[in-house]
Amino acid sequence: MTLTTEHKTIDVGGSTLHIPEGINYSCSGCGRCCYGVAVPMTDEDYDRVSAIDFSKDLPQFDWSKQYRKLSAAESANTNYTHAIKPTSSGHCPFLIDKLCHIHGKYGEKVKPLICGLFPYSFNRTPSGIYLTVSFRSNAVLGNFGTPLTEQLDVLKEKLHVYETVYDAGATIWDKVKLTVDKPITWDEYLALEKKVVEELVKEDVSLKNRIYAGSDVLFAELGKPGTAAAAAPPKTMDKRFLAGLFALYFPKVKIKDVHFNGILFAMELMLKPPSFRVQNKNYSFEKLIAVPMPLDKEVTDLLTRFIYSRIFGKWYFGGGFAQLSVIAGFHHLVLLLALTRLHSAGLALGRGATEISMLDIMETIRELEEKISVAVLDGYSAALWELVLFSPQRIHRVLDACLA
Repeated sequence: MTLTTEHKTIDVGGSTLHIPEGINYSCSGCGRCCYGVAVPMTDEDYDRVSAIDFSKDLPQFDWSKQYRKLSAAESANTNYTHAIKPTSSGHCPFLIDKLCHIHGKYGEKVKPLICGLFPYSFNRTPSGIYLTVSFRSNAVLGNFGTPLTEQLDVLKEKLHVYETVYDAGATIWDKVKLTVDKPITWDEYLALEKKVVEELVKEDVSLKNRIYAGSDVLFAELGKPGTAAAAAPPKTMDKRFLAGLFALYFPKVKIKDVHFNGILFAMELMLKPPSFRVQNKNYSFEKLIAVPMPLDKEVTDLLTRFIYSRIFGKWYFGGGFAQLSVIAGFHHLVLLLALTRLHSAGLALGRGATEISMLDIMETIRELEEKISVAVLDGYSAALWELVLFSPQRIHRVLDACLA
């Protein structure tokens, strides 16, 4: 892994495109792009695809009910109007034996535009457009393929697709805050991000200590101490908040909107003991962290790339994620590592294993990526997250237990 604080920039039609170093991707034919979400379509996509009679090709589906119109909230800031409903198994109905039926029989240009964009992800910010790739893809999980910095012609085409379906002013970055009561400029944010990434990419330091150092960078800006060593194991409140996040990102019903209800969570916080459900079985926090997780180079590289990609892509704060402050957003990323440990342990226990495997971790991160990308927080929820996620001591207690 060669993640650094440096990256490549190119001009694409007057827009600055930022491309991360050390991230690779080439299609492996895994079919994961077609899982986990309803496929959105523009009007042109819908007219083109729905005009074809698929009843003879794919008679197992009721094509009169396979498309739906998007709600105003779903289509906001995009040119999408409709969606292809996923099957009961969670994949696109056109995915047959890991291959796209539309692409194979009718050609690439007949598919919805979004299908040609995955797994490339673009985020428009005040300093340009930042490129990342989705960890739903097997190739991205393994960092296999051609470096993104060597795919310039492809990236220009993908960026054109992105600009076709997403409004230029869709993402709002005018309320960037270090914490709720400390607004910062975009340039101030970029300077802080560089310092955080400098800590994150230090391969000779444990991942846990890199995370703590990144948090300390942010708190130094406030003139406050950061993540001093925890003197105690996670408190009940820590575990209850983790359980709330766990239920959000790993719901009982996989095809479900990821909407965090702050009021309901606050009520359950006081009434229910923390419990973590994996594959229809409930586990305690203590049961899950007792399952060993290897933190070898392969696992550490994957976890680091996952966190780094959300930081580089600006997908964790402000307009990139629920308008959270930078500190709350960063600490939320930290807790995703804890959730990864817990869910991976549940998968291991479910198959009768005594140790977490790399495949458990990859499957967990894939599912996290699917849900984070569509998570919604209302105003009360965002305020609750800001309060709970501000504490560096909480982050230290949780990570000390989960990445021991």
